Amino acid sequence: MKRTGPMTGPAWATPWSALAAVTLTLAAPGPASAQARRSPIFESALSAPGRPLRGFVDLHTHPMAHLGFGGHVLHGAPDVDVLMAPGTIYDPSGQGTSGATCNGSMRRAASIAEALGTSYSTHRGHDFLKNKCGNHVRQIVLGEMAKSHGIRSFQVERPVGYPTFAHFPAHNDILHQQMWVDWIRRAKEGGLRVMVALAVNSRTLAHGVEANPPIDDRESGNLQIAELVRFVGKHDTWMEIARSSSDLRRIVEKNKLAVIVGVELDDIGNFVWNKTAPTEAQIRAEIRRLHGLGVRYVFPVHLTDNLFGGTAAYEDEVARANRFQTGKWWDLECSRGEGITKRIRSGNDLFKLMKLGDAGGHIPLPSCQPGEGHKNRLGLLPMGRVGINEMMKLGMVIDIDHMSQRMVSDVLAFTRSTPGGAYPLVSGHNGLRGSSGNENGRTNDQYMEIAARGGLAGVGFGGSDARSFLRNAAAVAAIAPGGKPLQITLGSDINGMVVLPRSPECQAPRDQVVTVPGDAWSHPPAQLRCTGGEIDVRSARIGCLDIQTSGNLTGIVGRACNARTSCSYKAPSPDEYSRAGVRAATRMFCTQAMEIVYRCVDPAAKACVDYSRFPKAQMGGRSWDYNEEGVVHIGLFPDFLKHIEALPGGEQLVDRLYNGAEGFAQMWTRAEAVGRSVP
Repeated sequence: MKRTGPMTGPAWATPWSALAAVTLTLAAPGPASAQARRSPIFESALSAPGRPLRGFVDLHTHPMAHLGFGGHVLHGAPDVDVLMAPGTIYDPSGQGTSGATCNGSMRRAASIAEALGTSYSTHRGHDFLKNKCGNHVRQIVLGEMAKSHGIRSFQVERPVGYPTFAHFPAHNDILHQQMWVDWIRRAKEGGLRVMVALAVNSRTLAHGVEANPPIDDRESGNLQIAELVRFVGKHDTWMEIARSSSDLRRIVEKNKLAVIVGVELDDIGNFVWNKTAPTEAQIRAEIRRLHGLGVRYVFPVHLTDNLFGGTAAYEDEVARANRFQTGKWWDLECSRGEGITKRIRSGNDLFKLMKLGDAGGHIPLPSCQPGEGHKNRLGLLPMGRVGINEMMKLGMVIDIDHMSQRMVSDVLAFTRSTPGGAYPLVSGHNGLRGSSGNENGRTNDQYMEIAARGGLAGVGFGGSDARSFLRNAAAVAAIAPGGKPLQITLGSDINGMVVLPRSPECQAPRDQVVTVPGDAWSHPPAQLRCTGGEIDVRSARIGCLDIQTSGNLTGIVGRACNARTSCSYKAPSPDEYSRAGVRAATRMFCTQAMEIVYRCVDPAAKACVDYSRFPKAQMGGRSWDYNEEGVVHIGLFPDFLKHIEALPGGEQLVDRLYNGAEGFAQMWTRAEAVGRSVP
């Protein structure tokens, strides 16, 4: 999870010439490399018993993130019958001086309309009549996050999800669910065969937005893990929880999706927050407790320092979170020729808007020479050695992302000399450190050792596009110590507050929204304008927009404005739209507004994915076009890979990604074998 922006770390600078240099590496032996390639995307039977597994892997997803952060940051559940936090299911029937406008306690979503309904009560401020569960602090904090990302759903009071999905999901909307069950299934049908599903939380953010309990890492993690296991169990005809490498191989051989449960928490066991000094036995017991819940994938550290060790210092906001969580600022020092050039800026953060007690003020910063950045002095701590030792003994997958530079070095050394050999490690949502030079990015030497041990590299794609991901992934895939190539996978961080890919080269038009407040007919006309294109009205509606879900004016506005470069449209009065056969949804305490969604279409625009030959993602009456909208949810991952496949060097890279399922199985098998020898 990352609060804002890409999780990949570096601002990539790999030249296109590098692709030519790594083409042979990308064509490393695999089931499809020795014959004329057939695209594996949407191949129905990728794997069979007795053959190497096929299918791509995502090492970093957060299906239950709507229950993290106190349930009031990411809105929307991934399925019906999944728990939703208090105050997140909006009920307009309770408006007025009496009645409730939301669920007062945690309960399960009874319908898709509840699971993916409006986020009005989740994100917006309190209103005595209309939004009795709202919170003004939450609106300010999340509003700043939305503003920095250009999130359209925050530009309207009551954003619409199901059934029209007029406002969310969107590729840059970090505040709404992107892992609905049908979307996961489409990704599976497109070739996703292994998915690491992580419980995630930040007590600081949950506290700062005045969310509901649980906000601590232990209980929030427990809740998400239990719901995830229950959720996967409901859909066991096509996905299952994998608790061992043999489980994973069995599941994928049946062409089902293997889900690995993991944790990405700041404070495993709440030891830091509770200000306890746990014994070695207590640390081991907590790791075994998580293992008993089904957890097989662990981040020893996340965004703040803990009893295991130091976190990578690369986000200005998180310095204040570290102060709130641990009572201490990061202990920063200057880098020394390690490619770390990113510097933490004191006071330049979102968390300063929050009520964080004595976590005000500014972090002490060292004075560094030109070209030097900041890194965390804190490395692997004694209790971190105990915890990682127990993880190895249990054969758990250990992810080194988020560790400080020093802690990565310490963990590599600590896990290098076990009786059974070096323990395989994973870097699950990252990339080469590159020109941005932040501490969280991987160095070439770190990747070399991961590859030599048979580990995995999940390449992050937050804030990227198809070409940049291809360059980044190709650079990582080219790392091959002793001729042994590093197995790459996706590391999307979906639902982890990252912007998903959108490729400008597709020249796809974006939706533009014009809203005329109620009563719309008494206001000036809506102005639709296009430069270098023609107006294409996608939807238009008039009424109480929180309950007027159908585009009841679409045809009328389209006839007036389509194919023009500009259009001035005056909202019709109730008499006028009634005579035209339009019915508008209305209720008390509502004035009727008008919303027009349109695009500026360039007839010469080129599609990156040809949907005459490729299935389009759909749900109900809504379909999503990757060319126009990018990766709006996990169901568009196959479309993203299809675009990559069409680029120079992309076919080989995609084929390599589809070897990920076998790579994961082999890595995990080795981890279990080495773990059995760990004292």
